Amino acid sequence: MQFPIRIDATTLPALIFGAGLVVVAFIMGVFVWRARRELDAVIEGDDGARLHADRQFRRRIQVSLMLAVIGFLIAIGDQMDMFFGPRMVWFLLWVGAIFALVFWMVLMALGDWLSTITYSEIAKAKLRFERRQLEEQIRRYHASTNGHAIGDADES
Repeated sequence: MQFPIRIDATTLPALIFGAGLVVVAFIMGVFVWRARRELDAVIEGDDGARLHADRQFRRRIQVSLMLAVIGFLIAIGDQMDMFFGPRMVWFLLWVGAIFALVFWMVLMALGDWLSTITYSEIAKAKLRFERRQLEEQIRRYHASTNGHAIGDADES
């Protein structure tokens, strides 16, 4: 019985690289899953933060899955020269599919990066606004007591 995967000096690098990508994708997926689970307790009451975290989780899991698919395609693609043979069109379609997945993965990563920056800036702006409101309330409180704290009124 012949082994379906041909392992020799010409196919071994693709198998190792593809398997490495699959392992990295799996590790990324585990870290994304754990981080999202830990984040649930922090964003419990904030619907906006939960929506952002859900979308971020979907993008990051999708990137991990695409990385695993790319690793798999690289590993098996080097084994498929008997199918490609003289028909270079099939080989070009296979390579094109890999490049399309890589391009989509890069777009997803850029989208995640931009989304995180935008969400962070909006959250910082809200915090600055709330801080200004609290500082204004403190200033009004001090003005209503003629600039004296409650303990200072007893000393005069």
